[in-house]
Amino acid sequence: MHEQMDAEERISLTDVAKLVPGRPTANAIWRWCRRGVLARNGVRVRLQHVRMGGRILTTRRWLDEFGKALADADAQYFDTSRCGTPAPESGNKRNEASKARHARSQRLDRIERELEGAGL
Repeated sequence: MHEQMDAEERISLTDVAKLVPGRPTANAIWRWCRRGVLARNGVRVRLQHVRMGGRILTTRRWLDEFGKALADADAQYFDTSRCGTPAPESGNKRNEASKARHARSQRLDRIERELEGAGL
């Protein structure tokens, strides 16, 4: 169960969105609570929250802990990476997906040729 919090500590997701750099939407903050954020090391980090009636609330402390947990998970990933530095990210996700589909298609074609060569 969540720790008990004083009424003045509670923050609505709309107010949290105003506190966070980059001004994410309240919907983005809601996703942080429900689905979490996937850190570089594969760990899913969720923003701790409570639901009171129809409202979802969090605290500044929980928001800070969320940020620290993400930073720690990312640091763990970078500390254990092969060469010690993160690989540069491509800005084009569609291009990456297209390359992945192409590579998969090539693998499937190679497997089909091997099976045909084996008489299967």
